[in-house]
Amino acid sequence: MIGFKRLGTGKHAVLVLNDWLGDTSSWDAAHPYLDTENYRWIFADLRGYGASMHLQGDYTAAEAAADVLALADHLKLERFSIVGHSMSCMVVLAMLRTQQARIGKAVLLTPPPPNGMNLPDPIKGFLLGMANGDDKLRYDAMVQAGGGRLSPQWMAFKVARWRATSSTAAVAGYVDMFGGMQPAPAQVTVPVLIVAGECDAEPMRSGPLRAAYGPYCERLEVVALAECGHYPMQEAPPLLTTVVQRYLSA
Repeated sequence: MIGFKRLGTGKHAVLVLNDWLGDTSSWDAAHPYLDTENYRWIFADLRGYGASMHLQGDYTAAEAAADVLALADHLKLERFSIVGHSMSCMVVLAMLRTQQARIGKAVLLTPPPPNGMNLPDPIKGFLLGMANGDDKLRYDAMVQAGGGRLSPQWMAFKVARWRATSSTAAVAGYVDMFGGMQPAPAQVTVPVLIVAGECDAEPMRSGPLRAAYGPYCERLEVVALAECGHYPMQEAPPLLTTVVQRYLSA
């Protein structure tokens, strides 16, 4: 079973998944602002990350969705909300194909397009080079990919956490999940919130995401954070937690 950490004792269970550049410790800065009386926050790490770093696998959306559902069963969660971040939004979409009756609300933070990025082979090769490279190569690649907005110290911190909280095999393995082409999502009747950073890459800004997800999500809300990039839980933790909790409680 995948590893997890719990915070809070509330009735409303919320599963929170990690992204490509690290485990769910990326949420640590947001912990002081989370409502722990009304919610149980369950921070679950996908295979190869954090508390699940020892777990190997195929690193696919279907496998990860099955892992998350197994965790929900283990915790006896008949119904829960779920938060995906970046690549793990593909896991949430995979779950929504078959488990909409169990999911109260879904939150997609800075997600890829619903069918995946469909990246050309050279770009996927670039990402695989990052995955398999040393820290200097990872740092240089992140700068090359548009990392000049935040400080060099931030970039170095992200690279160090990436290395400390993930296995190289998993980082390389998940590239196809978010960088390739995924099946079309099911028609989603579950309420879905997308939080977009307007300083993120263009496909993950509010306009393109609204256009991409609108045809699939019957009850879609999109919130744009003007001064955020890809990591709102670290760039603006009080703001993100307020947005998410207001949505979950509405």
